Amino acid sequence: PHLIARTRVAMFPDGASLSGWMAALVVACAALALNLCVLAHVRRKHGVALAGWRRVLLVISHPDDETMFFGPTLQALRSVGTRTQVLCLSNGDADGLGAVREKELETAAGFLGVEFVEVVNDLKMRDGFNEKWPEDVVAARVETAVRRAKADVVLTFDSGGVSGHPNHVAAHRGVVRWRKTHSETEVKSKNPKAWALVTVHPARKFTMFADVFASWACETHVLAAATCPADLRRAMQMHRTQWVWYRKLFVVFSRYAYVNSLRRL
Repeated sequence: PHLIARTRVAMFPDGASLSGWMAALVVACAALALNLCVLAHVRRKHGVALAGWRRVLLVISHPDDETMFFGPTLQALRSVGTRTQVLCLSNGDADGLGAVREKELETAAGFLGVEFVEVVNDLKMRDGFNEKWPEDVVAARVETAVRRAKADVVLTFDSGGVSGHPNHVAAHRGVVRWRKTHSETEVKSKNPKAWALVTVHPARKFTMFADVFASWACETHVLAAATCPADLRRAMQMHRTQWVWYRKLFVVFSRYAYVNSLRRL
């Protein structure tokens, strides 16, 4: 009899415990609904938030960066009719798959609405954690690409590089170097604007879109929301050589699969 009684208590918690669980469920559902509403609002405001972004040059370090990190922005730009080109500073040849990864990038970028992709093969900018990319070499590549694309916006990583990868940080430093040089040589009003993808705290990085309301309400960054996260997963699958288990998890749980925070450099 005592065993039966204990079993019943375990199966049917008391009223206080049940009320606590119900309250937690209500709060979780309310938070989910609030964040979904903010995402929908951000999508509707893309035309305002990204006004003036007519021609964009996205500067990345490796094939797959465009999808893993900048996917929401690419979808947002496509939705407002922006013409986007990609400058990829290496072909991701750390594992000897550079030629294959170039083709994967072209396929995925085309799927996301990018009209032109340039992949740099320069011995001074090899893919790798221990490689040091000269800022002036990166800046020169950016300048050439900006002139070709007639870009009015250059977008790249911020100083944190999202994942902290040295090649991402080098891309940021090279764009900053280009911006400084460009500002000194041409009329300021005609200079393309430089923007960066914000690196969020690790505690926020894998919360999907759970912090979108807080970002929208408390930060001054421009938000770009994915118009179709499922398409970003399809684009990532096009990087077949990189489609391993941890990237499969990344495109489901990472904030960067749903929303990007952008700031002026």
